[in-house]
Amino acid sequence: MQWINNSLVQSAIISPVIGALLGILFAGLNNPPSGGTTTVQQTTIVFKNVTNINNNGGRGSSSSDDGISILILSVMLIAGITWGYSRYASEILGYWANGLFTCSTFILAAGITSALRGQYSSYDWVWYIFMPTLAIAFSFHLLYLAKIGIIPNVREFARMHTFMDFYLNVLREEHRSWLLFQIAGVLFGVLAAIIATMRSLHYLSLMNQRSGSALAGAWRLIAKITFASASSTGLFFLLFLTGLSYFMLSGNAFEFWPHKP
Repeated sequence: MQWINNSLVQSAIISPVIGALLGILFAGLNNPPSGGTTTVQQTTIVFKNVTNINNNGGRGSSSSDDGISILILSVMLIAGITWGYSRYASEILGYWANGLFTCSTFILAAGITSALRGQYSSYDWVWYIFMPTLAIAFSFHLLYLAKIGIIPNVREFARMHTFMDFYLNVLREEHRSWLLFQIAGVLFGVLAAIIATMRSLHYLSLMNQRSGSALAGAWRLIAKITFASASSTGLFFLLFLTGLSYFMLSGNAFEFWPHKP
């Protein structure tokens, strides 16, 4: 049974199968909508802005000490993140790949199952549900860029040194810049994939909550959770984060950043 632990098997076979099964089961358990006019409930979420005002006028004497402490903690945090990504980049990207396969196959399976059951009221639903999967598909290219962006032998050096020694003494300036841009690109790519998945789930939930099955309540809950991703702001962040991730992972950001050749 060692083949189950193989990363290629997990990303190429197990994750898509799990996503497809969940999509088919989740969409297939819904009852088809009854005939007649269908009313889709629109959920409005109101956010309350709470402003806290604190009077800290007597802390001027310790402001310099606080600044030094924040600087030291920031350097340690950046060093730790850089060391962690250098050592575990393959595992991190493997989890990203598994998530992409699972999310994409879930959306496709649930969408196709809903279509076969006659739950689409218009062709607009096809666009709403499947268009974000194009962003997820592009994420596989971002994943490829992240894999080829791993510095050779950096994993071995990270294993042999502590995170501060690795960051300050082993890595050169251009290595630090490259790794930080790569880490940011992976983070933005993951966030973009999450927004794309939530956007598809939102429209899928709006369509399936019309059914009278027990899962209608679950679909309404999903619609509330994913409400923000379906707005124009959600679309903007999806495109912005995808483009920013590509800018980071492709090396363009590194080329624009001033560094020694």
